[in-house]
Amino acid sequence: MALHVTPVTSHSPAAPEASVRRPAANTTAGQPAAKAASAAVAPRATSSFDSMLATSEAATRPGAAVIGVAARRPTATATSAAASSAAAPASGTAAASSSTAAASGLSDFELLFGGSSYNPADPMVASAAPSASSASAAAAPPTAQSVFGPNVWMTDPIGRNPDGSSFEYNPIYFATETTAQTVAQMVGGQVITENVFTQPAGQDPFVQQQPNYMVRMPNGAVINPGLVASFYTFGFPQSQINTMIAQEVANTPPPAQTT
Repeated sequence: MALHVTPVTSHSPAAPEASVRRPAANTTAGQPAAKAASAAVAPRATSSFDSMLATSEAATRPGAAVIGVAARRPTATATSAAASSAAAPASGTAAASSSTAAASGLSDFELLFGGSSYNPADPMVASAAPSASSASAAAAPPTAQSVFGPNVWMTDPIGRNPDGSSFEYNPIYFATETTAQTVAQMVGGQVITENVFTQPAGQDPFVQQQPNYMVRMPNGAVINPGLVASFYTFGFPQSQINTMIAQEVANTPPPAQTT
């Protein structure tokens, strides 16, 4: 676009710049000294182009808050703000930046340089982080209740002393029938009942009030499902529990063959 400069009209010929700065040598004696002095400091006429240049510099000059303290390098945030202020008015830039950050879920820094939620596939949308509930559910090890139900072992299994007094067995050896059935399905056995801690009636002064539910393997070996269920109480992953169950089965010898 062409700029039209309007010259300043004057009744006298344009004087050289030097004559504007100091009085002419041939100033008449009758001319007032004040008039000569005023001619010496007369301001230079400002053209339309100068006015436009001054306005443009004022509009694009970054604010003092962006430059920061002298001799200190501006931060990345200040640099970003300076670039934004040079491209648009301050109010419009702030509104656009806030709108973009709110829509994408990313901060101004992440939009420029990436970050923990930066999504390379779509940089304007924050990558979805896994929720805490799904992460904890995936990492949670199995428990005895999650595998066998709420009643894993018998409640207060009781034994009798020869004098008729009672005592309590450790419930870990007394699986419920439901627990025994589940273990039998795991190892391919079948559920049986035995009095593990006492001899048959009439041969032992101690008496079990409840029998033990046991699991007999195809080779005849018998394992206690209550002990297998206890493997789920240590917080081990399922892979390690499977190894422990396999070792329990392998280390339990079958009954001796009788001839």
